[in-house]
Amino acid sequence: MHVAPVIHIGGWPGSGKRTIGRIVADDLGGRLIDNHLMLDAARAIYERGTQGSIKLREEVRNIILTHARQLPPDVPIILTDALANEAEARPLFEPTVRLAKDRDARLFPFLLELSTDENQRRLTDPARAGGAKLMDVDVLQTLRRNERLFCPDGAVLMDVTDMTAQQAADFICSYVREAR
Repeated sequence: MHVAPVIHIGGWPGSGKRTIGRIVADDLGGRLIDNHLMLDAARAIYERGTQGSIKLREEVRNIILTHARQLPPDVPIILTDALANEAEARPLFEPTVRLAKDRDARLFPFLLELSTDENQRRLTDPARAGGAKLMDVDVLQTLRRNERLFCPDGAVLMDVTDMTAQQAADFICSYVREAR
């Protein structure tokens, strides 16, 4: 039986992870597990970065991934996240690695890169408003100045500065199809 891949899309806030992930999931007939499923649940109760927030995010992620493991093996799973390249990032990425191993699926990590100007433009797009998504350019600038994105082993680096979400998703889908 064919086991569908687990695809991880990482990048800065505003880089297009969820939009690209939705297109990839639709194209491949998969399920999108966007990082905001966990973040928004934790932020509804706790301030970001507090112990309670971190614990709730982990608990919600575990519940979601437990159910994702039960999906039929031919259903691709697409995950998104914005992880800083620091000691805390690897343990946060480890559940994705375990999910792929538990499903006996190949893990395809992609890391979206883009210019600071384009990142700021996308971050302030009115389509992002109304949710818990970051839209504060000053916070983004601080993140980009003080952090580096976590780059999983074997990640495909994609400069999406001049790409539409559709073009980026097409690249990911083509890459995954050719590699299988």
